[in-house]
Amino acid sequence: MLASAILNSAMRAPELPCLWAQKSGEWCSYSRGEVVDASGRLAHWLTAQGLHRGDRVLLLMENRPEWAVAALACARLGCVLVPAYITHQDSEIRYLCEQTEPQMHIVSDALSDRLLGAGVDPERTLCIVDQGEVLYPEQLGGTLDPEAPLPAADDLYALIATSGTNGVPKIAMLSHGNISSNVQSICQVLDDAGLLAPQRFLSFLPLAHAYEHMAGLHLPFAIGGEIFYCDRLDRLANDMQAIQPTLMTAVPRLYELLYQKIQMQISQESRFKQWMFSRTLDLGGRDKKKLSYSERLLNALCEQLVRKKVRRRFGGRLQYFVSGGAALNPQIARFFTSLGIGILQGYGQTEASPVISVNRPGQVRMETVGPALPGVEVKLGAENELLVRGDLIMQGYWNAAEDTAKVIQDGWLHTGDLAEIDPDGHIRIVGRVKDLIVNSGGENIAPAPIEQELVFHPDVEQAVLVGDGRPWLSALLVLTETARESGRDQASIIRDILRAINADKPAYLQIRKAVVLETPCTIENGLLTPTHKIKRQRVMALYQHEIEKIYR
Repeated sequence: MLASAILNSAMRAPELPCLWAQKSGEWCSYSRGEVVDASGRLAHWLTAQGLHRGDRVLLLMENRPEWAVAALACARLGCVLVPAYITHQDSEIRYLCEQTEPQMHIVSDALSDRLLGAGVDPERTLCIVDQGEVLYPEQLGGTLDPEAPLPAADDLYALIATSGTNGVPKIAMLSHGNISSNVQSICQVLDDAGLLAPQRFLSFLPLAHAYEHMAGLHLPFAIGGEIFYCDRLDRLANDMQAIQPTLMTAVPRLYELLYQKIQMQISQESRFKQWMFSRTLDLGGRDKKKLSYSERLLNALCEQLVRKKVRRRFGGRLQYFVSGGAALNPQIARFFTSLGIGILQGYGQTEASPVISVNRPGQVRMETVGPALPGVEVKLGAENELLVRGDLIMQGYWNAAEDTAKVIQDGWLHTGDLAEIDPDGHIRIVGRVKDLIVNSGGENIAPAPIEQELVFHPDVEQAVLVGDGRPWLSALLVLTETARESGRDQASIIRDILRAINADKPAYLQIRKAVVLETPCTIENGLLTPTHKIKRQRVMALYQHEIEKIYR
């Protein structure tokens, strides 16, 4: 079912480019026909190894065309894809294997030691080396019968691990119909906005994540788009200018880093350029119909001298960034929008295949995650928890019936997120139910909005708000490199940060003290998810001693 889109487009125009990767510094394309042929060879090989519909295939590979082909082969054959992050520790890969018991493993040559370190059977592993112009080697043998029936909507397609921000990751069972319904809903949103046309996507988020898997793989397949794979984040800026993407998915952390970089660069420019930049932000954030004649003239000048240059940095053809995976600070969204870079913030969960809502082009409310997708129902449950229903909802958690029963009740997914829904359907995410801080005075405090404010401060890179059961709030902070190297006294830096954050806040929302963490939260130290969300519970457990000292 999921494979139908690319199979049909390959029949109509097999020669059109589909997937792109850098080979020896040059962009190399693979046509739709080549992608389908390679997936047929791999599917046939898997069958020859004794795999059948429903058998699991673990995939550990960088974002590259071979990843997409492996997913397509599984989708055609009916095998269940089990994607692993390349940033996973050996213990995490071992956990994924123990839970899902894959019958086959596909790994890139550069990562093969990772599987061996996790105790995987090398006899049940296909190691893919760089084949140059060939996606999968001809030595795999024949090809899958093109008339072979495709899996049904209810057939299991993938087992995708959740982020595990509050503990051990759960494994969501997503069917062909789940992912397809999400793709179809997004296509309708694009169609309504006049954007349903072949687009250029730059894929750099992990394909093992449900967000990139749907929006960066199956959505481009569905609309006949082209996917360019960025294999190194330090090349992202250059790749954007080279390939000129038209749509791009990213997580808030990327926008935060871009914001900090642009602000730092502007601070080093002349006073006139700084003034022009400031006026660009001011005029770009206002209603154009209410600008005076002189302001319209200045805004036109800002368009030529500032916004066009910014857009060229992103390739010049980018229609929209789509933000998901975590909450985006509205101030950062306004910043980029004022510079002429559109950002559509959405919201979702792995359990929902994953997109639940998104702001619509021309109707963006930056403090919200937009209205629900077409065909998706939402409502508020107890304590204003957001509940979701529709074909996008997972079949359940793998081998975890009790956990499934807790989150899916009467067909409604209990997201665990606190939310508000505007009269016109726009959803505002307040925070996580489990993250809610209840101070000793009984006040309920959602930490996410305050943490967003902290990270927006130029001296703060990461922040975790603390105060559950305590008389007042405190924070664990990681300072930016600029702040650390400024030579300023750390105590004065903290004092300046708290003074700015606490302004105009009621007493119970003010942060009294903060501790600076010398080690940032990273994926490698297990304190950050692959989509750069901080694992709050782990951080607080690790720094429990420091937290106790704050409140003595």
